[in-house]
Amino acid sequence: MSPAVSRTLTVVAAAVLAFDGAALVLLGWWSKRGLLGLIGVAFFVSSGLVLLSWHWYRRRLEEIASTRRSLSEEAREMQRLLREK
Repeated sequence: MSPAVSRTLTVVAAAVLAFDGAALVLLGWWSKRGLLGLIGVAFFVSSGLVLLSWHWYRRRLEEIASTRRSLSEEAREMQRLLREK
C-alpha cells in the first residue's frame, strides 16, 4: 500500500473515531450519563493512539527498508570479492 493511501486511511479512521468520541461525550453530558461520556473519551483517546501507531509503523517500515538496502550492498560487495579471487 502506498504511503499516501495508508496516510489517508489512517487519518479518516482517526477522524471518525474522534468525531464519534466527541459526539458520545456531548451526548453523555447532555443526557447526564457518565458511562456514555467515558466511552466517548475512550474513543477520542483511541483516535490519537491510531495516529501514534501509524507513525510508529511508518518509521519501522523505513528502518526495515534501510536495513534491506545495507544488506543488499553487503551482498553485492561479497559477490564482487568472491569474483576477484
